[in-house]
Amino acid sequence: MRKKCEAITILLVDDDPDCRLLIREAISQCKISNMVFEVPDGQSALDFVFRRGDYANAPRPGLIYLDIEMPGISGQEVLRQIKASPEHRHIPVVMMTGVADEAQMEQAAKNGANSYTLKPANPEQFLRTVLASTDYWMRIHQYPEHHLSPELCRR
Repeated sequence: MRKKCEAITILLVDDDPDCRLLIREAISQCKISNMVFEVPDGQSALDFVFRRGDYANAPRPGLIYLDIEMPGISGQEVLRQIKASPEHRHIPVVMMTGVADEAQMEQAAKNGANSYTLKPANPEQFLRTVLASTDYWMRIHQYPEHHLSPELCRR
């Protein structure tokens, strides 16, 4: 479990290196000191999360950006396996995809996605989308093991 001041590790899962680059750029604009790791496919994502093979010593992700359409294991299957694991189901997973299909959105919700975000075609809008999402998960969302102290909360 993370301590209050410990940075959250972010995992980017996308087969498109340009998308991963844009996501990294947006995260860097948030001016957070979190470590960002990236993998190009679903199998690598599962190995990273479950610390298998080349990723046996990988840090536990505290936030995952996950594409849906990838070669091999799909993002939906990766999501399903993560959320089926009692040890990992609390990791927020943001589906970041170019798939604007209601059936995919419903399936992602059933599989436990914490958010479903469309990748805008415009790179500037894409950066704003990732910036807003990262800001929410890093600064606004409160985790049981990573939250503001009661003294800092208004009552």
